[in-house]
Amino acid sequence: MLFSFLSFGTVNAAEWSVGPGKDYATIQEAIDNENTLDGDIILVYPGTYLEDVVVNKNLTIQTQGVGVELIPTTTGFTIVDGGAGTTLQGFKITSSPAGTGINISADNCVVDNNNILGGKTGIMLSNSNHTLLNNLISGQSENGVLGNLTGGFFSFQDNHLSNIIGNGAVTGISLTINGTLSYLDATGNIISNIESGDGSVFGIQIGKSHGADGNPELANINFLTVTGNLITGIKAYLGGAVTGIEIVTNSIEALIGENTITHLSGGEGSNLMGLEAAILGNGTVQVFKNQVSYLDGDEMAVGIVAVSLGDLILEHNQVSYLNNAQAVVGILGLGLKDYALLNHNLVTHLNSPVIAAGIVGTALNELFLLHNNVFQVQGTTTASLIGAGFNHTHIMGNNLEGDASGIGIVICSFDGNINYNRIVNFDSYIQNFLFSSFGPSIDEMLKPIDDAIKRHPEYAEILQPIRDDLDNLFRKLENSYTTATYNWYGTSNPEAGKFFKGNGTLIYDPWLILSITADPSTINTGGNSLITAHVYQDSQGADHSPNYLQFFSGPSVTFTTNLGSVGSKSITLPWVNGRATTILRGDEGQGIAKVTATDYESVSTIVTILGVEPSTLVGMQETGVPMVGLILSILALIGGFAIKKRK
Repeated sequence: MLFSFLSFGTVNAAEWSVGPGKDYATIQEAIDNENTLDGDIILVYPGTYLEDVVVNKNLTIQTQGVGVELIPTTTGFTIVDGGAGTTLQGFKITSSPAGTGINISADNCVVDNNNILGGKTGIMLSNSNHTLLNNLISGQSENGVLGNLTGGFFSFQDNHLSNIIGNGAVTGISLTINGTLSYLDATGNIISNIESGDGSVFGIQIGKSHGADGNPELANINFLTVTGNLITGIKAYLGGAVTGIEIVTNSIEALIGENTITHLSGGEGSNLMGLEAAILGNGTVQVFKNQVSYLDGDEMAVGIVAVSLGDLILEHNQVSYLNNAQAVVGILGLGLKDYALLNHNLVTHLNSPVIAAGIVGTALNELFLLHNNVFQVQGTTTASLIGAGFNHTHIMGNNLEGDASGIGIVICSFDGNINYNRIVNFDSYIQNFLFSSFGPSIDEMLKPIDDAIKRHPEYAEILQPIRDDLDNLFRKLENSYTTATYNWYGTSNPEAGKFFKGNGTLIYDPWLILSITADPSTINTGGNSLITAHVYQDSQGADHSPNYLQFFSGPSVTFTTNLGSVGSKSITLPWVNGRATTILRGDEGQGIAKVTATDYESVSTIVTILGVEPSTLVGMQETGVPMVGLILSILALIGGFAIKKRK
């Protein structure tokens, strides 16, 4: 029998080879041999292995070269209790239609760089402390990865799951937690083409255990990281839930960022969620730099929904192209305890035949909606921004543009402040919320919490008082007090009828006005003038330029000129903190240039372009080197080179 020993300090690991002409003919023989001990390494050489392998020792089992394929009858590798600490690396596993690629019921296992094809489930695992990385998992009919974890940690990185197609509930990766994980890390995975003919579909689903309706219950994960994943092509043909990422956990800290979720679709009766995170721990939840696009559903389509019992931060997310559902929402953030910040998010191209809302923020204490951009929200009833902070609501620096219909901002707050926003091209600029005139109803607003109580009765003691407080607050908040001064409406004379105070108070005067300046206002042909459009002055003449960092940015102002150029005769530029600049070039000769800035309303300034400025000659005696002397010196130098050359 041939084997070698690798020495690591005081620990000796033996290597055993499997394959034609090697130590063993099958993988199972190598494992079962009495000389194979915990910590040993089994090297599997190219060939086709028709076996179901059971691992009951702590081993590293890895391939040597390409062309190693395991074709099991039922399960490729089954790692049982004695196999704790095992690593599987480099295998191609082709499962039978009802089979499983890898089944792990031991602790501390690593599954690395395997290609798992077919079967019902690619990898099934339980217990604790597992790492899955760099695996290709495809062609299953139920689950790419199915886990029931009990503690420790779980790491799922850089895996590619694809073409998981079946009936009933179908998932890329589904994790239930029975116990408490110290941390969970799902990073850099690609999940594509997950489809069900008649059930719900999930790209990533993290929860405790599946209820009768297929939804997960609360999972205890202290530190949660879900970042850098790409999820695309999630589809349910006959209704049901279609979700890119669903997370329902009790976490101290949650980081959910830089995920790309795109092309989700569902048939009749479907409800679509790009990213759904309900984090009921008391720490900070950060949902950042996610991109969600192309959701096409029937009943509901929501780009991002985040619910937190701790501080909630939703920032730098982008949601676009949500279509056709009866209710469409770009981003929904709900802070159930303290503080919610929705900051620098972009929502665009939402289209519903009924109700569409760009960004909805709610907080039981303080709500901040800052520097968000919302455009092209279309439906029978639309609102670009909805804010409900039950103690204080701050809506500042947002850029909202409608299509001549719908509502710019709806606010529901005892103390609401709406300042330095761009709110243009709406049928109604700002409304205090009145449930009797604007849906959804109070009962519909409370339905997510009612559903959570139904699904998680063990948390009823926490959620029911919150639900009751919300009910009371909603009914009181029809008397909102809103200070909405210093906003730009695309006009220096906004119509009073576009502001709706409801049963409360709404103060919107003074507002911002559009101005334009030229510096300098007189130039010579060939010269330049800096043209600045801004909305720093209000309708009562006060200057707000010291507060420029609080102003909106984004689309757009158009500059035009009748003489000279601003790059061409016309250029459209973004606002940057309430101002936009361009250069007028006097490149067409002298005359009077009328330069106009337009953002629904137009303002103009005049720049006088004179003739070419006369040249100013510098007397050579002032340079210290007379021109004649300089020329003679150059000629002498050239002559010297010529003389040297002739020599």
